[in-house]
Amino acid sequence: MWYYTVNNQQVGPVDEKEIKKLIAAGTITHATMVWTTGMATWQPIAQTALGTLMGSIPPPPVGTVPPAIFVENPKVAELKKLFTWFWISLIGILIGIGAVAAVVLFVIIVYKAWKLVQHEGVRGTADEMVSRCFIPGWNLYWIFPALRGLAKEFNEKFDREAIAGERINLDMVTWMIICVFGSPITFGVSLIAFIVLWIMYTNKIKNASIAVILSQK
Repeated sequence: MWYYTVNNQQVGPVDEKEIKKLIAAGTITHATMVWTTGMATWQPIAQTALGTLMGSIPPPPVGTVPPAIFVENPKVAELKKLFTWFWISLIGILIGIGAVAAVVLFVIIVYKAWKLVQHEGVRGTADEMVSRCFIPGWNLYWIFPALRGLAKEFNEKFDREAIAGERINLDMVTWMIICVFGSPITFGVSLIAFIVLWIMYTNKIKNASIAVILSQK
């Protein structure tokens, strides 16, 4: 499945049959930017495997330079959108709403992150690492492998695959978890510290996920 751009707007996914129709209709030209899973960046269709579909359609005149178009990797754009809504939900907490939405968005981001660090010998699948956090009693322990373990997996993946990503401080994650557990004892005082660390952690997981996605060829 492919994505393409029209007037700097991302469209798709569509299959090759639909791409052929769009070429015939003139919607897609030699300079149209396209992307599919496995590509590191968007490229003009004529420079991809779809170039053969252009057939006898003449290229633009020599010297004609199409305007530069930057379109984000769809997976990166999705992560950024999730984090933006996470932020919006956190702002809602200040006025008494948004807590549930923030937690749901956080879980989605963590789930997608765990899918990116899967490898032979990893502690569990994304489904297992997230779902076990909702088992009463057991989650008091499992939150450490799920959240601190995720940060550790990213750090190891950066080292293992020479990815230029910012390493995540594991102590920060540990203190984040301690703060949320300690909030009932401290009458909510540590809750403020938790929220600050929670935002930092989520941002770092988002950035680490983006670094991994951009490193994929």
